Amino acid sequence: MDKKISGLHFVPIGGCSEVGMNLYAYIYDDQWILVDMGMGFDIRLGRELIIPSSEELIKNKSKIKALFVTHSHEDHIGAIPYLWPAIGCSIYARAFAAEMLAEKMAQFNLEKKVPIIRVSLNNKITVGNFTVEFIHVAHSTPESSAIAITTPGGTVLHSGDWRIDSDPVFGSGTDEEKLKNLGDRGVLALVCDSTNVFRREGHNLEKDVRKNLIDLVRKYKDRRILITCFASNLARLESCYLAAKENGRQLVIAGRSLKKIEKIAKSAGYFTNIPPFLDEKKANSLDPTKILLVCTGSQGEVNSALSKISNDVHNHIKLKEGDVMVFSSRIIPGNEKSVLAIQNSLAEKNVKIITDMDCDVHASGHPSREELIRLYDLVRPKILIPIHGGRLHLYKHAEIAEDYGIKEIIIPNDGDLIKLSKDGPELVKNLQVGVLAVDGTKLIPLTGVIYKEREKLSARGVVSVCLKRGKGSIKLLDMVCIGVFENSENIELTDIRNDLASEVKLLNESHDKNKMKTIVEKMIKNLFVNARGKKPTVIVHIDD
Repeated sequence: MDKKISGLHFVPIGGCSEVGMNLYAYIYDDQWILVDMGMGFDIRLGRELIIPSSEELIKNKSKIKALFVTHSHEDHIGAIPYLWPAIGCSIYARAFAAEMLAEKMAQFNLEKKVPIIRVSLNNKITVGNFTVEFIHVAHSTPESSAIAITTPGGTVLHSGDWRIDSDPVFGSGTDEEKLKNLGDRGVLALVCDSTNVFRREGHNLEKDVRKNLIDLVRKYKDRRILITCFASNLARLESCYLAAKENGRQLVIAGRSLKKIEKIAKSAGYFTNIPPFLDEKKANSLDPTKILLVCTGSQGEVNSALSKISNDVHNHIKLKEGDVMVFSSRIIPGNEKSVLAIQNSLAEKNVKIITDMDCDVHASGHPSREELIRLYDLVRPKILIPIHGGRLHLYKHAEIAEDYGIKEIIIPNDGDLIKLSKDGPELVKNLQVGVLAVDGTKLIPLTGVIYKEREKLSARGVVSVCLKRGKGSIKLLDMVCIGVFENSENIELTDIRNDLASEVKLLNESHDKNKMKTIVEKMIKNLFVNARGKKPTVIVHIDD
């Protein structure tokens, strides 16, 4: 972005096309601050994670004054180790998110380089043209915050992930008084979470989930019980501990992220009255009716403890008929297929599966329509900008706000540069931001050559041939097929190899190599179209 930007602007760099990859920029008179820097999940074509592109950040590196973190979930902090080195700004976060981030940075050997500044709810941080205040909101991980951003051009409330829970079992509830005071002072724009817009009314609370988990463990007192939930949901982990304790069981955890979160929670001052969780290695040595096993993998993650358990490849935990598996989580949109695959595998083993469709075993950390309207009442924004969701979520949120009576609403796309003023929102232009995939140790654009080629390879297979060109003759030395034939199809493979060997003998050996490769490639594709109905990717090597 070359031209200087005057006034207050908002740019979602990620977070407005799907659930995840939350990364937002606020600009005032060409000075920038960022809110969150999250990742998404995508396991297709060898991808591990996806993150917003760094191009726009690098281009404006000198203008970026700080990064503010609303809370500790991966879709809000997971991209920081990948993108922060490109910009190098200070990071402001509350204690628990700071602990999570420090642990994450240590994995990338960045812990001594990244300036993580811990903030309290009573502090106002001034950086450049921005004054920023953290406001506590209830969510499914501790110390979540909405962020009030005050500029000479007006105040924006960035909601982060939130819900209204006036009686939480863990931490404190959403600070409605502070939100109302902010509304009294005047809020130009509310930039707001849209994840749960399809739920009409307020939903069950963590105290209901806690009671139900205790009751479930009591009901299945003669069976082994496993629970999967988000590792960062400390309230849920505490509920699992109490469900075990109330029923004479010990809590066992399986999965690296649960072990990590236990350590981080205690270093941040949580779980002070909870004894150390037992390690999964002890699971088989204890009476299965005397343990409650909590495992990672509620979203069907490939290498999670639950995935290994359901596929009988876990080193220490083997399922038995009659075991009970509780999914104490919601399925993040996009993960339905992977979660269903695990549940199908569990069902095949005659494991009893309990989800939130059967019993209230999960409380969402996101606002229903009823809660959105409550926030509108408190804040009274002039402008509403829905974020954090797929396109359908954002459009539904806009519809709710319009029905409520908010006049100025804009539905952003990732990359939209939106000017905010008392005259309303104005779309200036789109910055054409992209998405990168974490591929091993590299960051690769999703629209680049590598993934286009992988898509072709996965759909067509590969045929590699080696030819020998001599005086007056051309001979097929070898043909290797990958992803084209089954091991049992030796006859079909031999027939095609023989046909190809016969055809190459008829080639004019005086052609240059490039022309000959083109001819052979076309020849092979024709043979495979006739034999298999598909054109594979062809690699031709010619020896002289």
